[in-house]
Amino acid sequence: MRSTGICCAAAVLLLISTNVGADPITQRPVSFGEGVDFAPIDGANLDLVVATPQIVALGPSAETRVFYQFAVPRLGLGGRPLTLSLTRGTEEFSECASLVPCPTLTRLDIFGFVGTGTVTRADYNAGSFLTSVDAIPARGRTMTVNVTTFISGLPSDDSAFAGFALRAGSFGALGFSDARLAATPEPGSLILLMLGGVYAFARTGRRCRA
Repeated sequence: MRSTGICCAAAVLLLISTNVGADPITQRPVSFGEGVDFAPIDGANLDLVVATPQIVALGPSAETRVFYQFAVPRLGLGGRPLTLSLTRGTEEFSECASLVPCPTLTRLDIFGFVGTGTVTRADYNAGSFLTSVDAIPARGRTMTVNVTTFISGLPSDDSAFAGFALRAGSFGALGFSDARLAATPEPGSLILLMLGGVYAFARTGRRCRA
């Protein structure tokens, strides 16, 4: 009966929207680090540190940049929108690079580069500008940046790594406790999949079973 077909279609629609509607594929960086350039700030006197939280800072005595690298093939891209999520740490800084008290950055600049899987000193000046964030979140909150265009232009082989560099766009500091790269199914694809399931069940007239 038609009502039975509709019942089945509704069940499939609910199943698809619940299970495929789907959680994004998310990964943490395979490597991260801080690059510190001590005064004079000219990129010549660099020190590389792996630390938690990761701190972006700029002041009279030093500049600190943060780097993350992600393994691109693990996301199974397939045309999905890609976002970089950065969670601000909860730590306060009383002093940063000779600034006392240490202000919070009012702008964060994000650069993208082809990574190697390991953060090195060569990453300090690497990359092309992607975007600036001036809506700095509260401590413990997350900011997200769409990086689909950047990653789609990277090599697609198994050795591909997406590198991101966080640079200070103003005097001050900003600490991060977590970074993630996520691939999210496109809404259009989900709708087509759901409609396909409805059509299949309505056509075959399969009965819902208790």
